Amino acid sequence: MVQGELRILLAVIAVFAVLAGLALAIHGLLFDVQTYVDYGMAIVAGGIAAFVAMLTVHPKDVEIEHHRHRES
Repeated sequence: MVQGELRILLAVIAVFAVLAGLALAIHGLLFDVQTYVDYGMAIVAGGIAAFVAMLTVHPKDVEIEHHRHRES
């Protein structure tokens, strides 16, 4: 399990950024503002990439977990 609280916090912030990007894109679609749609979809893509990057288990995390099991 990932123990990095900072990475989890950043993943949560990325999820809220995705939601804001979706709202911006929908607003742009409703009022026919193409730049809002473009920026909204860019925010969605960046937020999803950040979310995946923050919650990916790194070898460092596995090594820390492995040492904890050996000590106990």
